[in-house]
Amino acid sequence: MDQYTAVGVMSGSSLDGLDVCLVKFNKSDHWEYEIEAAETLNIPKHIEGQLRNAPALSTLDLLQLDVTYGAWIAQALGSWLSGRSDIDVIGIHGHTVFHEPDHKISLQIGNGNLVCQQLGLPVVDNFRATDCYHGGQGAPLVPVGEALLLPGYVAYLNLGGIANISIHHNGITAWDVAPCNQVLNHFAHALGKPYDAGGELARTGKIAHAWKSQIEALAYFQQAPPKSLANQWTANILELDAPQAEDALRTYVDFLAQEIAKTVSGHTGKLLVTGGGALNSFLVSEIQKACADSIIVETPEQELVEYKEALVFALLGTLKKIGLPNVYASVTGAKKDTVSGTLHLPG
Repeated sequence: MDQYTAVGVMSGSSLDGLDVCLVKFNKSDHWEYEIEAAETLNIPKHIEGQLRNAPALSTLDLLQLDVTYGAWIAQALGSWLSGRSDIDVIGIHGHTVFHEPDHKISLQIGNGNLVCQQLGLPVVDNFRATDCYHGGQGAPLVPVGEALLLPGYVAYLNLGGIANISIHHNGITAWDVAPCNQVLNHFAHALGKPYDAGGELARTGKIAHAWKSQIEALAYFQQAPPKSLANQWTANILELDAPQAEDALRTYVDFLAQEIAKTVSGHTGKLLVTGGGALNSFLVSEIQKACADSIIVETPEQELVEYKEALVFALLGTLKKIGLPNVYASVTGAKKDTVSGTLHLPG
């Protein structure tokens, strides 16, 4: 049995913190894992603001932000790890600035090489580009980890800044369904809340059918998978003439539930729901209602709900370091499975 100790680092598109997860992996004929520690580290406000504005920065300012964010990740991780030297690899997703897979472009910042040199530990970053070079969408990346670490479900739904789904039936297919917490948090902010805790604000609203129809008519929701979302699609939704915030929240929950139900239509079994949106009990109940009886919606223990993606990036970094495929062509639409990511070693 092979054993690896790895760290996964993930900051989602919602920028609500940097998720870090310290994991022990055991590999025999299958993979097993044990989460030793996991935490969400607060990103400094001045860096968060720059990250939100990153696509509009000049080339020089973007390069500087890559270094600034990487230096902060190194400092924050170093403090969190308290000098541990038994780490085999750190897998860092980074913050996505541009994702244009049709042009073979996917840029994440958070300078993994700088993190590597400052901590003296191997780091893998830049997980998406290689898949894009082979004709793939460079996304979603999480289904590989789901298949290896969390078997037994017909589908896996992550309700993060973006909602993405992977269907595990006759292989794996996966894609981004729709913006999720990016939109919900926007309307919660309008009501003075950082997010809609438990969906309580949405419960008080009414469905605005005209606005919902406008969202459904957007081009992305007419495309067949595999497909992946750039943050611009969130802007496209928010540019529409929305109703008052409570009604917008209720309407968008209804839209999400219906879109998610479409993805599992025709399947029977269990759907595992993770990501911050899994803590929105109203949203989860609406998804179950939309899926009817053929799908059983499950949310796991809170640690896995909150840190599944960080856990998976610890695994993807480990797979890269030992030379095993970590992005599957069946998921992304690429011409081949790839051992993706850039491995940085201490100099």
